[in-house]
Amino acid sequence: MTETIALTDPTAALGQALLEGEADGAVVGVAATHLVTGRHIGHREGELFGLASVIKLPVLVTLYEEVLEGRADLRERVTYRSDAKVPGSGVLQDLDDGLTLTLRDLAVLMITVSDNTAAEMLTVRLTKPRVEAAMARFGLTSIAMPLGVRALLYELVDLDHTLPGQYDEARTLLRQSAGSGGRAVVPDQTDRGSPHELCRLMEMIGKHEILDVASCDDILDILRRNKSDSRIPALLPKGTVVAHKTGTIRGVRNDVGIVTGPSGPYAVAILSRGLPSDIRGDVRIAEISLKVFGAFA
Repeated sequence: MTETIALTDPTAALGQALLEGEADGAVVGVAATHLVTGRHIGHREGELFGLASVIKLPVLVTLYEEVLEGRADLRERVTYRSDAKVPGSGVLQDLDDGLTLTLRDLAVLMITVSDNTAAEMLTVRLTKPRVEAAMARFGLTSIAMPLGVRALLYELVDLDHTLPGQYDEARTLLRQSAGSGGRAVVPDQTDRGSPHELCRLMEMIGKHEILDVASCDDILDILRRNKSDSRIPALLPKGTVVAHKTGTIRGVRNDVGIVTGPSGPYAVAILSRGLPSDIRGDVRIAEISLKVFGAFA
């Protein structure tokens, strides 16, 4: 059953949260599906949104598909080199050259602390076309990765990611929120997807409809270890188990995951553009998440 929340109906709690979320010209897309009953809630769920670091979820799923196909091994070791570092979130960029990590180590860093360097290392290992091909095989054709993490961040600050030696400049410009944003902020040119298909991806993982049971369970275990408690989990009752991945760039506050609610688990994707680039944007997403929780509870 699909329930469409009308923004013109402020009497509905979720509708009111969406009205407030879309204040000041912001745009928010929501899709949520209860994994037991199949009940579905959607608002702007077919629209394209920039994913920011939510694109790391398709990278994670693709890694596990490559492992199942015998083209990768989670125990495979790779060496971190300082010329691979990417600014923004994460810890690898602050560590010494020469550290060796497994592919699973990179996956855990990419999700739990949204490590951009780990994500770029995995993307180089897998390739962007393989990530897109994996999503297409699962029927998720809106999910595309034309940029990748490094290119996206450099686009934000008007730098050419193919040129070497720009890490320090890019880091400084990102901290200043400098630059035009380039393709990184254009929904049909950046790493992108729709709320409906991100929600569907989480639903398939939660119901073990893709890969195999062990792979889906490991993916969910990594997502539950996310160190961020903002957005989807922020206002939910204490102790609520949430497996999720956030995404953040200028004007974008996203979160996608599975919440274990009182009536059972549900998949949810909340994507946005034009939100305030501070705690106010996080609060708007958290308010919508709380109302989705209430609708399913």
